[in-house]
Amino acid sequence: MGFRIEQDPQTVLSFVNAVQAAADAERDALGFLPPVAYEQASRKGEITILLNEDGERSYAGHVWVSGAFPHARVVQLCVLPAYRGNHLASRLLRSAVQRAEAQGYLFIKARVASDLITANRVYENHGFEHVSTKPGGRSRGRDILIRSKELSSPSLFNYRAAKSATLDGAEASLDEQALYILDVNVFFDVLRQRKTSAAAAKIINAALAGEVRVAVTAEFVKELQRTSKGIDDPVLAFARLLPALGPPPTAQIASIVDELGPIVFPDQCRDGVLSAQDESDLHHLAEAILSGVDGLITAEKAIIRADSKLRADYGLSVWGTDAFAALIPTFSQPMAAVRAEHDLLFRAEVHDADLEHFLVRRGVPAEALASFRRKDAADKRFSAVGVREDGHLIAAALYQAPAGPKGFARVLVAGDDHHPSIATAADYVLEHHVRLAAGKRPARVELVDVPGQSTVRRAAIANGFLAQAGSSGLQKIALGTAVIPTSWAECRRALLTCANAEVPAQMPSFGHNEQSIELTADGRTNSLSLVDLESVLSPALFLLPGRSAAIVPIQRVWADDLLGGIQLPLFPKPEAALRSRRVYFSSPRNAATLVRGRPIIFYESGKGLGRSAAIAVARVSRAEVIQKDRAPEELLQAAVVRGRALNRLTKDTTVLAVWFDNIMPFATPVSFAQLKVLGVDDKTNLVRSREIDAETASKIIGAGRPHAT
Repeated sequence: MGFRIEQDPQTVLSFVNAVQAAADAERDALGFLPPVAYEQASRKGEITILLNEDGERSYAGHVWVSGAFPHARVVQLCVLPAYRGNHLASRLLRSAVQRAEAQGYLFIKARVASDLITANRVYENHGFEHVSTKPGGRSRGRDILIRSKELSSPSLFNYRAAKSATLDGAEASLDEQALYILDVNVFFDVLRQRKTSAAAAKIINAALAGEVRVAVTAEFVKELQRTSKGIDDPVLAFARLLPALGPPPTAQIASIVDELGPIVFPDQCRDGVLSAQDESDLHHLAEAILSGVDGLITAEKAIIRADSKLRADYGLSVWGTDAFAALIPTFSQPMAAVRAEHDLLFRAEVHDADLEHFLVRRGVPAEALASFRRKDAADKRFSAVGVREDGHLIAAALYQAPAGPKGFARVLVAGDDHHPSIATAADYVLEHHVRLAAGKRPARVELVDVPGQSTVRRAAIANGFLAQAGSSGLQKIALGTAVIPTSWAECRRALLTCANAEVPAQMPSFGHNEQSIELTADGRTNSLSLVDLESVLSPALFLLPGRSAAIVPIQRVWADDLLGGIQLPLFPKPEAALRSRRVYFSSPRNAATLVRGRPIIFYESGKGLGRSAAIAVARVSRAEVIQKDRAPEELLQAAVVRGRALNRLTKDTTVLAVWFDNIMPFATPVSFAQLKVLGVDDKTNLVRSREIDAETASKIIGAGRPHAT
């Protein structure tokens, strides 16, 4: 018999009835899903089928992979009984793994009942490790084994920015959990007797139980307000309990709506007959994309049909209400784990026998250790950093500075992969050495591969380290500065000279965060979104013409921890000071100012011996309005403002939690008097956050000269 793997959505759709029939015949193993879920998954390209080519083509099996980046998930793996014993399940699973790797996913997971011996063996043989167990349904009294497999590291050509560098092993980190936007029609389905009411109610209940994480957009709230019954409307009150993402700038929305129209409503755009509802749908879709969420849940069929193009061009997955509700067991995840903060101390270490013994026990090969030994006492290129808690070494990093402008920096990191703070430790030492390598010019950094150090690998990928052909390790390009129009040519020359990387000859004007910019590295070119380009080259910011910024106040008591440089701390620091991505709390009134992708300039006030000057620049990676009394502990651990200080920050019951990254201190703080000369006209003495235009922001950046260290 001859069998062929088929992934073309139209071909798969022609066999969708056979796919559903085969799955329904195996309900004990695969569960029951409605027909619409199979149809939507086929159109989205999530289902791969196996065809028997002997005689007339016929269905023989399928694998269904869905998920939200960076986690792909096997929903179903099925082979017809007549064809079992021919290793066809393995063939399907290999194709699923290869496709997930090609799309840049970092992990692929599967839920397998404990009593399915053959299925568990197939997953085990393909490297799916048993990572946790969940109780199954009461009727069968069996457990569900959660299996996970790490995929090959992404390269520049399938790169998608990871959500966070603070990855805690399981899918528990708040900032790592997939975030889905609810379309307003899903919310109304809960309240009205419609065909999808039960599915919509299941999604809302799962969100309230913490099984999935959902949020709403400004457009969502506006639509509810238009139909609200008044100030005491319980529907509106309930909606306000959900995290709300600040509205992206109107100009960005308009720019991306123009791109989305032909994708979602091609016929209407061609004929110039977009309806008011079509415009609203596009506006809402643009908000979801610009907010950087993982997925959109909607009942709008035109948007669902455009899923493949939206995923490819903007990294946004779309699910219909019924389909998402059916997949909730697959997408379910535990609430963010609440763990105590640890007093981590980072300090320079002597590269001696004791340090090498620690590293050898953590799997570091002897030849790798030898390559980091000094040749003589005068060789200053090598250094070591240890991470300790209560005097006990939990991680260590070895570093070799580049030999010249075109040389690579090298770093090796290994530690106790079971320590609860290993992710924070790995994140800090990796970013520390990337910034050390960049200094005053771009640099390339190679991370030496250490088998078994999965947390270090995950933190590295989240910090922009990528796979390179011919190397077992990961490599990263670090720009190390913020680029303004007048420094673009200089930046371009430095990138080419120091890192063999090239950006366009002319600095493009700003349209929106997801606009494509070409990056050429080692002779190969790929188009990345603006925000992904900054993540790949982090720390990096591009102040394109037309890209406005925000200037935000911060007190000195918080500034040192939240915006500190690369110097190793002499004493244990709050966890927020050790993360590459941190949290700044602000009034919810600033939700329209502190939006994803916006550069933010931190102004240290004169209060408490502050400098009354702009001292650093960073980038907003996500901003959510949340209830103050519901702020998760994991979120608070990424900030330095806690407890009563958070309550004093704003009188509102809600607070704007702003995740920010790409932090770069100013070499020369820009005083308040200088800011006024440069165009910051603020009669409140910058006690509130405010937006500034691109030209003014560029002048401040030019005067401050931000840098990686």
